[in-house]
Amino acid sequence: GNVRVFRKSFASFAMPDLVGCSDAEWDSILPGFARPPSLRKRKELDSLSAEFGLDFGPLRAYQKAVQKSVAQGIIPGYCSIVVWRDRVLHVDAHGFADGEKETPMRTDTVVRLYCMTKSIVSTALMVLVEQGKCDLDDEVSRYIPAFDGVRVAASPDSDAPSHEDRPQQAKLTLRRLMTHCSGLGYGNEFNRAPETPAERSYNRLVQAVESVAVSDLRTFCESLASWCPLRHQPGSRFEYSYGLDVIGRVIEVVAAKPLDSFLQEAIFQPLGLVDTGFFVRHTELSRLAALYGSLDTARALGQAPTSLPKDHQPKPPWKLFRLDGEKPEDSAWAEGSACSVHSGGGLMGHNRGGLVSTLNDVVRFCLMLSCGGQLPGGVRILQEQTVKDMVGHDWLAMPECIGQQQVTQGTPGVTATGPFGWNGLGELGVNADKSALSPDAFEAGEYGYGGIAETFWSVNPDRNLVVLWFTQQVDNHSWSSSVANLWLAARRAVAHAAMPPSLPLASGASVPQASRTRRRIVGKTTAEASASSA
Repeated sequence: GNVRVFRKSFASFAMPDLVGCSDAEWDSILPGFARPPSLRKRKELDSLSAEFGLDFGPLRAYQKAVQKSVAQGIIPGYCSIVVWRDRVLHVDAHGFADGEKETPMRTDTVVRLYCMTKSIVSTALMVLVEQGKCDLDDEVSRYIPAFDGVRVAASPDSDAPSHEDRPQQAKLTLRRLMTHCSGLGYGNEFNRAPETPAERSYNRLVQAVESVAVSDLRTFCESLASWCPLRHQPGSRFEYSYGLDVIGRVIEVVAAKPLDSFLQEAIFQPLGLVDTGFFVRHTELSRLAALYGSLDTARALGQAPTSLPKDHQPKPPWKLFRLDGEKPEDSAWAEGSACSVHSGGGLMGHNRGGLVSTLNDVVRFCLMLSCGGQLPGGVRILQEQTVKDMVGHDWLAMPECIGQQQVTQGTPGVTATGPFGWNGLGELGVNADKSALSPDAFEAGEYGYGGIAETFWSVNPDRNLVVLWFTQQVDNHSWSSSVANLWLAARRAVAHAAMPPSLPLASGASVPQASRTRRRIVGKTTAEASASSA
């Protein structure tokens, strides 16, 4: 369509920064969506507030508070956007994408998505499901024979195969892989020493990817099946896992082409996601954000400085150190150095794999979902009913997954405490009692995902909101107060707004209130939450 062609015309140049770009550049990214008002222009804000019942005060307070986090060195920089109906209420970019080079953060800054990759790969699988080429309740062994007869660890303390390992008592299906109840677990990241039996079990595989002994997705999945027993019976509990990496290989088998090629064909090209892929081209490396973390993480990755700066402090919020190479050309996502195991889950080896993208690209992906599978004026990616089936109810409560609600005790700064839901794209808020929600919890019906470097997106159908927030650091909690929480600010901004939707956001209409549970992953290691899920 015209939108796609217009979008493509910018591909060989620096992409538009939504903060301060021309109208033509804006329309190349968000055609049909009104630009936000300036938070400094009181008359314009008053006019919109009167017309729609909006309150821009919380967004002004958020912007001031989160910019303070940048000034304090808690985060290097950030970019964020709030879309309400067909109007952008807020877009901002502040601080540095690369602090050493003093490269400013922009909405076209390329970032590592890490686990946010999972939502895109899940969407790609649903394209194949719509085409009738596979079914969510197919057993994975139909597509990856190595999983046929995979056994279950003899006990939760097992960290290696044993003759006491048990046979499966339930099916290891594609649906269970998507919702992390297949029995798989996760290895540790950033070369940290394995601490749990699951991490020890997968450590051989983690190191094999890092050393390139395992160099493609087929070998990765076959090694996963043959080296590591399942951590628990399929369908018995939620445990964050390599499930979407296995789904990536299923996509390769069903589509008969590499994962990156299918993603390009089915999602990136028709949606105009020109900066999304498994590596950054040499010509675009100047737009790649640096990655930062604590001294301990830098040490684990062998990138700690020889002498500590004078302002270093050995407690959070951590002083940030560069993690992914000293310059963009050294990155594990640079063209020619990127991981050859295309990770549908978002992380391979010590610190590689998964997609890179920009806020410009990911907001188009999110708006496609929120509008029922098609950007206004764009190419249809999924049928509206498919999107509703994906996002509209808690899949974990289905008998095809676990059959009951799941609950977590929470991890401070990582997950909210309480029951939680999961759908075909990621986390689902399902607690209808707003008064019982913690500040970092999804509201009922809200769905989204986060990556370990603090990239987040969510769609809130009840409020007609799409919210994205990106930075690139892995150890600090990016906002230290409720005022600096963009999700709370966005909800307050539209709390009393007139709500006749001009662009209905995809949701499910038949979710029983009693089954609506809640959890909000605030980033970091979602795997930490799995140990307390029941």
